[in-house]
Amino acid sequence: MTAKKFQLVVQVPRDLCPTTKDVVAFEERLAGCLPRTCDVDGFDVGAGTVNFFVYTDAPEAAHRTFRKYLGTRKVEQRLRIAYRPTKGETFTNLWPRRDPRVFDYSYDPANDPFARGAKRAIPKRSKPKR
Repeated sequence: MTAKKFQLVVQVPRDLCPTTKDVVAFEERLAGCLPRTCDVDGFDVGAGTVNFFVYTDAPEAAHRTFRKYLGTRKVEQRLRIAYRPTKGETFTNLWPRRDPRVFDYSYDPANDPFARGAKRAIPKRSKPKR
């Protein structure tokens, strides 16, 4: 595996992949749809979330490829995708678009974006200046 510039994290709620078999199947789907320039580097099952780690030089292109392959709105609505420089700490949200909530590997119950009733306030797009 050659060193990549970014770590892309695909995050799903634990109940979407309840068994290890489901987690491995999701990871295989992820690896199968991404270009060879991306390195899928395993997963982490934690406090209510499952994180899949991908190393890439083009995180936005990898995100678009994965979303095109995924194609199901039901899963898309319960998915978070973000990236950070491999030597950095701050994540940039890719999905959901314009989501102002902070991305992390795990969340305390008060800030869990996958909790029942969790709301996200997506800012409206600003109008173009004339």
